[in-house]
Amino acid sequence: MTLETASMIWLGVGAYLGVGLLFAVVFVFALAGRIDPAAQAMPLQARLIILPGVMLLWPLMLMKTFAQKEPPVS
Repeated sequence: MTLETASMIWLGVGAYLGVGLLFAVVFVFALAGRIDPAAQAMPLQARLIILPGVMLLWPLMLMKTFAQKEPPVS
């Protein structure tokens, strides 16, 4: 592997995680209630716990957030 290839891989990983962090902050503090109504009353500590998972799985969470039109009825 050349240095240029390694640099491009790290640039891609950094871009993925950067976009993931931006989405995760918005999701955890504003959009989580669209998937689960109980998330609207979640304390800050719980929101911070799920932040890394949302950051890594942001494409899945993005699709799940906007595919659902209204919160589920419990």
